[in-house]
Amino acid sequence: MNTRLLEYIITISEEKSLSRAAEQLSISQPALSQQLKRLEKELDAKLFYREKNHLFLTDAGKIYVNGARSALSIYSQALEEIKKLRRTSQHQLTLVCCRDLLPDFSAAVLSAFSRNHRDIFLDVIDGSASIAKSYLTGGMADLAVMAVGELSHSILEYLPLRDEEMVLALPASHPLVPVYQKNGVDLSLLSGQPFILNQAGSYLHTLERQIFAGARVTPSVLCEADSLTAARHMVANKRGAAFLPRSMVREEDGCSFFSITPPAVFHITAAYHKSTVLTGPMRDLIMLLLNVYGER
Repeated sequence: MNTRLLEYIITISEEKSLSRAAEQLSISQPALSQQLKRLEKELDAKLFYREKNHLFLTDAGKIYVNGARSALSIYSQALEEIKKLRRTSQHQLTLVCCRDLLPDFSAAVLSAFSRNHRDIFLDVIDGSASIAKSYLTGGMADLAVMAVGELSHSILEYLPLRDEEMVLALPASHPLVPVYQKNGVDLSLLSGQPFILNQAGSYLHTLERQIFAGARVTPSVLCEADSLTAARHMVANKRGAAFLPRSMVREEDGCSFFSITPPAVFHITAAYHKSTVLTGPMRDLIMLLLNVYGER
């Protein structure tokens, strides 16, 4: 069940502001506004009206939000029952992570964990921070590795693995490459340049939007790639520019990479629900992640 839209409307009703709701949801305000307009068009009814710079629920909006809260409550109860059922057997751990942030995961972590815990199946789900948070808070995952901007969360416990810097990736033959090599990066020169962005809802997408806002640049969006590796391949094939973590820098793959000013830094963390009691296998998995992907 995709509960994201329900959460969007509830958050808008609570914050009474699109900008504050977008900040809480870690998405851009235009994207949130588009989701709201699309839903109102589908329902053929306005859910909010504006008064003194605040958004208030219409009668239709009140009906929708009440229904959304009920649906989320039922969904949460169902997830809790599934969680209890799954917890009756300690033979599986579920990890949600962005594989692009964990190079050589299968060889470096999965094989080592399997050798030490032959009776436990490690189920690995590839997903963004948004998906990881949903799985952890819904009781569908035990652990996650995700990109975040802050190291604190009301529900989740974050264990820092390392800090990453987002760098600008351009095709090696791009005419601005020698200019940037000589003078440093001026993002305003990329106005109109097609950009490959991360998927909306991910923290890295939010960080990209912050970079553009800080540079006062409105990007021409070519697409939102479903993975960082796909974005790098598209840059190498001269489809556009992208922002990528420095750990993905490969000068030999047809891309040129540049640091930006000010640096755009984010945290890669191992995360779990604060109510989770860490079992021996979970602790071993966290230590493996720290040893392989932690700060050197």
